[in-house]
Amino acid sequence: MRSPLMRVMMLTAILALLPVAAGCGSSKKRSTSAAPALTKAEFLKRGNAICKQGNQQINRVARKLFPNRKARPSQAQLRKFATATLIPSVQSQINGVKALGAPKGDEAKVSAIVTSAQAALDQGKRNPLLLTSNAHDPFAKSDKLAKAYGLTVCGSGG
Repeated sequence: MRSPLMRVMMLTAILALLPVAAGCGSSKKRSTSAAPALTKAEFLKRGNAICKQGNQQINRVARKLFPNRKARPSQAQLRKFATATLIPSVQSQINGVKALGAPKGDEAKVSAIVTSAQAALDQGKRNPLLLTSNAHDPFAKSDKLAKAYGLTVCGSGG
C-alpha cells in the first residue's frame, strides 16, 4: 500500500489536468467568429504543455512541504496542501484548458473532459482529503477521458 505522501505526489501530477501556462494559449476567451479553433494537434500540444507545467508546479510545492518522503504527513498537512495548492492550481488548469477552445468537431469530447475534471475537483472542494486518499480517486474518469483523447501528460502521473 502506498503511503499518503506518495499518493499525494502521484495525484498532484495527475491533478495537473488542465495552471494557465504562460505562452500556452490566450487568457482572452475564444470566439468562433474572432479566431479559428485550434487544430487537435495544437490543442494537444498546448494542453499537454499546461499539464506539464502544472505537474511541475504542484510537485515543486509538494517536495518543499514534504521533504522527507518516508515520514507520513498528518491529515492536517494533507488537508492544507489540498486546499492551498491542489484545489486552486487544478481550478486554474481547468479554466486554462477550457479557454483554449475545443478543436472543431471535438467540442463534446473536450467538454466531457473539462466537465468531468470540474466535477472531480468539486468533490475535492467539499472534502479535500479525497484528493490525497488511497481509497478514492475522484479524477479517475477525467484522467481516462484525457488519455483517450491524447492529453497523455494530463492523464498521467507526470
